[in-house]
Amino acid sequence: MTKKEILFYYESKQNPNGDPGFENQPRMMPDQTIMVTDVRIKRTMRDYAKTKHSETLFVDYGNDGSAVKADQRAEEILGSLKGDVIGGLLEKTFDVPLFGALVPIRKKSDDSDGSSEKLTGALQFGIAKSVNQVQIINPMISGRFVGKEKTGEKQYSTFGKFYSVEYALIKVHGGLNPENLGSYSDNKSIMKKFEEKTDMILDCLWNGTNNLVTRSKFPQRSILYIDVSYTDTIYNDLPNLVKENESLKGMAKELGKSPFDFSLLVDTLAKRKSSVEKIRVCGASDIEKDVDKLVSELKSKGISVENLC
Repeated sequence: MTKKEILFYYESKQNPNGDPGFENQPRMMPDQTIMVTDVRIKRTMRDYAKTKHSETLFVDYGNDGSAVKADQRAEEILGSLKGDVIGGLLEKTFDVPLFGALVPIRKKSDDSDGSSEKLTGALQFGIAKSVNQVQIINPMISGRFVGKEKTGEKQYSTFGKFYSVEYALIKVHGGLNPENLGSYSDNKSIMKKFEEKTDMILDCLWNGTNNLVTRSKFPQRSILYIDVSYTDTIYNDLPNLVKENESLKGMAKELGKSPFDFSLLVDTLAKRKSSVEKIRVCGASDIEKDVDKLVSELKSKGISVENLC
C-alpha cells in the first residue's frame, strides 16, 4: 500500500494552541519555542471538512448541538450500535477513515457485557513546534456590561488576560499508513471512502488553517506543504530534509526571503527514486519562485512531482 509523509508549515500572529491548564497561554517549551498538539491540527481539519464540505464528523457535538459520549454519537450517525460499528463509521464520516475511533459499547442489560471497538487512525501527526523562538504578548483586556439590580441597572467592568505570540512559524509532521485499516483494506467500499478522505488532506490542512478566523487564531497563514508518497516504505524523516534559514532560528518576526533550503530534500529523494511514487507541493505566494525551483529540480532527477498551488 502507498504510504505518505507530510510536512506542513504555517505562521501565526495569534495563539495557535492555548493551554487551558495555564490560562490558555501558548504552550511554551524550555527553548522558547512553542508547541502545537496533534489534537489542534486534527480539529482544524475536521472543522473545515464540516463547514466547507458538509462532511459528517464522529468527533463532534450531537445533532442538537450538545456534547455527547462517543457511543451516543456513533448511534446518532449509524442509527444503532449493532453490527460493525467501526466499519459503519468508516463509510459515513470524514474523520474516522483518517484519524480512527474508540467507541465504548456500554452494558445495557444484566445479560450483556460492555465492550469497545477501536481503530487506530491511518493519519497521525507528531507534536508540532515553532521553528523560531517566540515572544509572548500578554495585554490586559477589559469589558463593560450592564447588569440588573433591585435598585435598577448598573454597569460593571471586567478585566482579564489575553495571550498571543508576536510571530511563530510552526512546523507540522504527519504520516499516513493505510495498513492501520487492517482487514478493512479488503473492503472496496470502505477503501473508496478512505481514498476520498485522503484526497482532502491538503485542502483541509491548507485552507482549514487559513480559514480559522476566530479570536485566538486570526491571523494564521499556510506557508508550505509537501507530501511524499512511497510505494512500499516510510522513512519518517521529511522534517529533517528541509532546512530553514538561520535567521528563523532566533526571535524571528517574519518569514523573510527564501526561508527554506531544499537541497538535501532533492538529493535524498533522488537516491530513493525507486521508492517514491509521487510528490505534491504547495507554497504561499511569497515563496512561489522557491517552490517552482524545487519542482524543477525534482523533475530533473526523474521524480514525479506536482505543484498544487
